[in-house]
Amino acid sequence: MELLGIDVSKYQGRIDWRKVAADGIKFAFVRIGWAGYEGGIDEGADPYFDENMAGALDAGLAVGAYVYSYCRSANAARKAAREAARRCKPYRLAMPLAFDIEDAATYGEYPRGDNSILAAAFLDEAAAQGYHPLLYTYTNFAQRYLDLGMLAEYDLWLADYRGSMGIAGASVWQYSSDGAVEGISGRVDMNIAYKNYPALLGGGKTETEGSDGMMNFLEVFGQKNCQCFTSPSVDAVDTGYNGGTLKSGACYPLMADAGQGADGCHWVRVFAGGATRYAAVLADRCRITALSAGDAVAAVLAQAGPDGGDTALAQQVTQLTAQVSELTARATTAETKAERAQSIADGYLARITAAQAALAG
Repeated sequence: MELLGIDVSKYQGRIDWRKVAADGIKFAFVRIGWAGYEGGIDEGADPYFDENMAGALDAGLAVGAYVYSYCRSANAARKAAREAARRCKPYRLAMPLAFDIEDAATYGEYPRGDNSILAAAFLDEAAAQGYHPLLYTYTNFAQRYLDLGMLAEYDLWLADYRGSMGIAGASVWQYSSDGAVEGISGRVDMNIAYKNYPALLGGGKTETEGSDGMMNFLEVFGQKNCQCFTSPSVDAVDTGYNGGTLKSGACYPLMADAGQGADGCHWVRVFAGGATRYAAVLADRCRITALSAGDAVAAVLAQAGPDGGDTALAQQVTQLTAQVSELTARATTAETKAERAQSIADGYLARITAAQAALAG
């Protein structure tokens, strides 16, 4: 899976987002601004942020945001993340919130470990604020000034204009700073996303995602075994659940898209039998599907049994409850969808209450 996108700031001026969308662009990262030494964004706020966010969303693009960093401490980075989250609150992000750390003049004097701790502080705080965190940098900076081992748990957005990525495993590749797109005067950064973030994060519209209130699951079907794994590797069969095989006819909550492995498989992380496990998406045995609130709860309850157990059921109901909070938040922040989102959330709560009652019984 590959999605074509751009990232923009005030330097692109006024953008005709309808033309951008018509030119095949599926997503956009919009610059919030730059964060100063102490983490504040007010002075560095991008004057086109709100216009670009609204325009891109109105044109049907999946939208994320990013902050360019001059932060000098982990506390400053956390402050920048909170400020970024506040500015993003009016909008529905279907792409991650990214931390752009690339200024060698600022970070060249610090040890790689310190820079990595600072970056992790922003990313952790972004996640705590309810956004999917993403680390942006370029290959040479990453190799000289960061310890990517310390940052391995975060998705990477890598800039490398040499025709291929100098660091393997990036989720988003910025492959050019000299792109030409209809609706934009002058050049623009071009990107390829290798994760289907809109489907995973619940924003925008893609082939594997439903509308508001839908949850993504891995649906297992057919007679061929669909194995589960402890890591995204065909050599790591997870025999702790059902002998290492996901059940045909079952739907498992999709936790994350793990991307393409070295074996060429498309890997996902699912919740099965009370634990996080991995599966390879193979067209003849499983697929990603979106379920309504009621069907999602039914799918979770259907997993209860000898190898699922009450603990597994309770944990999965907790996962669904978290979705209710997200829907309720959308109801209060997205005025045009408030009534619809609240109705979905109320129905969802009723179904989860019933599921919890079944547990108590």
